[in-house]
Amino acid sequence: MNDQTDEERPPAGDPWTEPTAGDWQTPADAEPAEVASRTGQEVIALPYAADTTDETIRRSGMAWSAGIAFFASVAFCLFLGWIADWLLGTSPWGIVAGIVLGSLIGFMQFFRISSRIFKNDSGPAVRPLMGRGDDNDGV
Repeated sequence: MNDQTDEERPPAGDPWTEPTAGDWQTPADAEPAEVASRTGQEVIALPYAADTTDETIRRSGMAWSAGIAFFASVAFCLFLGWIADWLLGTSPWGIVAGIVLGSLIGFMQFFRISSRIFKNDSGPAVRPLMGRGDDNDGV
């Protein structure tokens, strides 16, 4: 049941409550003319293909690995800083240096991994160090 009274409801012709073209999400097989007649605006249906299950799993795995790589690098460098403080007696500077170094390494790994999430690479690209035209041995 609607608990609003007639005084609280907006008028039927209120442009703030009427749906607009941006409110409608049409499936690919819907008739744009049918939607356009409801909104009074031109609707352009864009092709959209949902990601496959394998691609979704790959992206979520990459996101998890980015977070784990960041945490692991900070924790490992923190441990190394603690060991350096224990051996050298420089407390707390080894831990501070370990946290800073681990954070730098972690952010580099995080951005490296997260930049590959939306790329559609199935594996590493083969990039030879020298192309065939760069050989100077005369072969």
